[in-house]
Amino acid sequence: MLRINGKDYELKYTINTLCQMCDAGIDVMDLGNLKINIKTVRELFMFGLKHENKKITQAQAGELMDAFFEDGGDYNEIVTEIMTKLNKSLGGSEEPVEEDEEGKQD
Repeated sequence: MLRINGKDYELKYTINTLCQMCDAGIDVMDLGNLKINIKTVRELFMFGLKHENKKITQAQAGELMDAFFEDGGDYNEIVTEIMTKLNKSLGGSEEPVEEDEEGKQD
């Protein structure tokens, strides 16, 4: 759960969302080879919010990320939340998924 502008945002990746991600070129079955950069993080964040707002755009997701950073949140917190929720969507635990310095999951 991420708190942005006083509101809680839960990322959730349903099977339909995972299929939409695959159509957009993000194969969750091959996350280890996904190049993680700010654009990818924004896109993953956007897809995670689609369960609450099906029409959310990448620009809106970026604005929410900006607000999160302005409130003192950090990049690693968003990435960890994304990876944790993606792991859960594929039947894994909801324990935080840590990344190494190169952005790969441990």
